[in-house]
Amino acid sequence: MALTLDLAERFIAAAKAKAQAAGWAMSFAVVDTAGNLVALARMDGARWMTAKIAESKAFTAATFRRTSMEVAELAKSRSQLIDSIGALIGKPLLLAGGGLPLVMQGELLGGVGASGGTEEQDIECAKAGLVAIGAE
Repeated sequence: MALTLDLAERFIAAAKAKAQAAGWAMSFAVVDTAGNLVALARMDGARWMTAKIAESKAFTAATFRRTSMEVAELAKSRSQLIDSIGALIGKPLLLAGGGLPLVMQGELLGGVGASGGTEEQDIECAKAGLVAIGAE
């Protein structure tokens, strides 16, 4: 199984449809296992910083193979570890809900991120995108 642009675009389309139905203006990102951006979209009306935030949430989820919310919980007890990893890899981690690992057929393909709503709204849209592409 491989992360393709088509798969990333299908995730974004489904997450965007969920956001539009709820009246939320958001950004969505998909990264590969190394955190490299595969696809990014910022909806009309979404604040400018939401695109980079979505990418950082996706990167965090892919790097730790867990949700960005779970990484935030881990940081409470192991803040030095999280700070050190962030410094070593040279990319920003984002410790907030909305980043989810992209796993298909038991294999980590990368991460997805959503930003622009509350943490719960971001998670809801990211989950809708993953469900639409058949991710676990």
